[in-house]
Amino acid sequence: MKPLIRLIMIALLLSIAPTARAADNASPAAAPEASSPFWRDAKFSANLYYFQRYRDRLEKSTDHYGVNLSHASSQLSLDFESGWLGDFLGFDFGVFGAYDFYNDSAGADHEMNFVYWRDPWHPEWNSSKNKDAASVYKALMKMKAGPLWARAGYFQPQGPGVLGVNWSFLPGTYQGAEVGADLGRLTLAVAWADEYKAPWYTDTYHFQKADGRGNFQQVDYLWSLGARYQATERLSLEAAYGQSQSYLWNAHLKAKYELPLADGDTLRLAAHSYFINDINGAGAMDDNVSATALQQYLAAIYSTGPWTLNAEFTYSRAPHEQAGQVNYFAYRLVRPSGGAKGAYEPWWDLRSDWDHHQEKAVFFKAGRALDDLGLSGVKAAVSGAYGWGGRAWGSPETFSEAALGLDLSYTVDQGPLAGAIFALHFTYYDNRTDLPSWDTFQNAFQDEHDVKFTMIIPLTK
Repeated sequence: MKPLIRLIMIALLLSIAPTARAADNASPAAAPEASSPFWRDAKFSANLYYFQRYRDRLEKSTDHYGVNLSHASSQLSLDFESGWLGDFLGFDFGVFGAYDFYNDSAGADHEMNFVYWRDPWHPEWNSSKNKDAASVYKALMKMKAGPLWARAGYFQPQGPGVLGVNWSFLPGTYQGAEVGADLGRLTLAVAWADEYKAPWYTDTYHFQKADGRGNFQQVDYLWSLGARYQATERLSLEAAYGQSQSYLWNAHLKAKYELPLADGDTLRLAAHSYFINDINGAGAMDDNVSATALQQYLAAIYSTGPWTLNAEFTYSRAPHEQAGQVNYFAYRLVRPSGGAKGAYEPWWDLRSDWDHHQEKAVFFKAGRALDDLGLSGVKAAVSGAYGWGGRAWGSPETFSEAALGLDLSYTVDQGPLAGAIFALHFTYYDNRTDLPSWDTFQNAFQDEHDVKFTMIIPLTK
């Protein structure tokens, strides 16, 4: 057991002890009234997950598709959320395990189970299988006093800020603390972390950076500061800024507006601006970009009757003037993927990140609930995206890409499986260049077919 978890458990036992002794000394009639709200208001939940995927990818050298991912994986999560001691102190704990029924993937790096290697900076690509294991993803002391709140331990950020988490079915985990205040319409939060783990690793690890020569250097901490203001019932504004020690800074501005229309229809609008830059200045060996990188995001989501219609747009800019710098926009304080994650909201579930330098991308989706057609709990959707104008250093080629997505889901509304979700998703992705995967455009791969079946079953009601 790591020292941090041990310390939290000791503090928890000490805080519960006085209440437990008082309950022991109480008369039988008084015992129920004297029971600690820590236990009386506690919540326990368990969920079972299943994920099956088949994805093949075009190999340009042979002009044939080959298996990229082929696996069936399950996860089981157990969560405990305590009530409050003295209306001040509590404890939350969560653990999940993962198991592969089979894995015929080309590599061992699928994200629904645990990889064998220690951290994202030292992958062992010669490993052929993931490992079946379990990991604590949440173990925190929580505190509140008036408008103030705090959480310390293994946590997922909940207040406004630049820190986010990777997901499998369960979230990634920071080791550190977060402190916030809910001041009416205004919410403030500051977070600090010295370790992290994506959900496909069993243990947290220190942050690291490459120095431009392939050598890794430890990054001791990340920090984040954010504010969210509910200006009106319909308008929400957010601003945040954060840094990794002597490495990168991230910032964002977010505005969201919901407009009620006639007959119960609604129109939700969003405008986000995300920013990244190096702290140590242009010209350093570990520079990621040559100037501030940014991504602009616009969205309109219209709901009418059983229909939901999305229209979204991104523009990415990741200036780079030499080999080794990043020619795509990835909102996180540490590279690579799994090293950390930013509080980034756009997600189109169409494989690509649509984020290369100078790339513009549009996304459309039409979804419909089919309850009125006698198919209670069933939803269907079709989506598509197109990106164009991407550029890379040292290449005259312009990058473009397109994708089509189909979704079908069913949510059980009654019976022993009430709340269970079954979902099927298909993506056809088209890289519209002839470049091999990960060649020239660093975050691009070749054409893919991707089929995912997901099942989520709550085991507690």
